[in-house]
Amino acid sequence: MIKLMLLATTFSAFSLAATEACDQKTLSKVEYMQCLDQQLEQSRRELTTWENNHLFKLEEQANSTGRQDGLKLFNKSRQTFALYAEQDCRWQFIGQLPDSKTASAYYKQCQLYHIKQRIELLKQVHTKPQ
Repeated sequence: MIKLMLLATTFSAFSLAATEACDQKTLSKVEYMQCLDQQLEQSRRELTTWENNHLFKLEEQANSTGRQDGLKLFNKSRQTFALYAEQDCRWQFIGQLPDSKTASAYYKQCQLYHIKQRIELLKQVHTKPQ
């Protein structure tokens, strides 16, 4: 129960911090890149929190039922997601070369997009410990 309360507190803190958008028009290139870095860090933390929440529930379910299938598949989906997001953003980065600053911005924006999509999916998925 304490873990769930801690997770709920963490969710609310991250979602407040991650809502500020980086405005490329009003920020200098350096400030914009720093803003994207901060957004990525916050989003990765929030993603980790949601993944840990689901892992906790799936582990409880596996312990009570003896079935590890859901837990194994969830871990596989985490690995597959990380590989997909990396490769999808990498080709966009390469497409912007030799302008490395623009390429870096594209890469970070792409990573943010994928991480936020994954977080939204994890928010909607309900795993129930039995």
